[in-house]
Amino acid sequence: MSSDRTFDVFAVDAMPRLRRPAYAWCHDWHHSDDVVQDTMERVYAAWPRVRRDGEEYAYARTTLIHRLVSENRRAWRRRESSVPDESLPVPVLADETDGSASRLDALDLLGRLPVRQRAVAVLRFLEDLPVAEVAHLLECSEGTVKSQAHHARRFLEQHLVPPTDGARR
Repeated sequence: MSSDRTFDVFAVDAMPRLRRPAYAWCHDWHHSDDVVQDTMERVYAAWPRVRRDGEEYAYARTTLIHRLVSENRRAWRRRESSVPDESLPVPVLADETDGSASRLDALDLLGRLPVRQRAVAVLRFLEDLPVAEVAHLLECSEGTVKSQAHHARRFLEQHLVPPTDGARR
C-alpha cells in the first residue's frame, strides 16, 4: 500500500478520535476541527518517519496536545479569548453558598483550568492514559502529572459534585 494510501486510512480513523480531546480543550467544534486539521497536516508532513508499529495515533495525539498548549501560550490567543462573546451566557462558578443548579459542566470547567492542568486532565481523564505516558507526552516528570491531575480533579469535583451536608468542599 502506498504511503499516501496508508495515511488516508489512518486519517479516517484518527480524525474523529482527535476531535474529542480537541473539543474538550477549546470548547468550540469549529476551532477543534481546525486544530485537528492542522495536526493532520503536520502528521502527514512527518508520515514517512511516523509509521511504526501502530504508534501513529500516539504521535498524532502528541502533536495535537503540543499544538493546543503552544496555541494557549500565544499572546494574541489569550487576548482574543479574553474578550467575552456577548451572545453567550457567562457561566458563573459556584461558591460555598450556591446550590448545584449553577454548577458548570465538565467541559466548561476544563476551560477554567490552567494550561498544564487542562492538558493533564484531558490526557488522564478523557483519553485515559497512564501517568508515565502523559509525562512523556508533556515532557515533564510523573510527579508533576500526578500533582496536576490531583489539583485538576479536586477543582472539577468541587464544582461538579453537589456537596453533601456536613462534607467539606
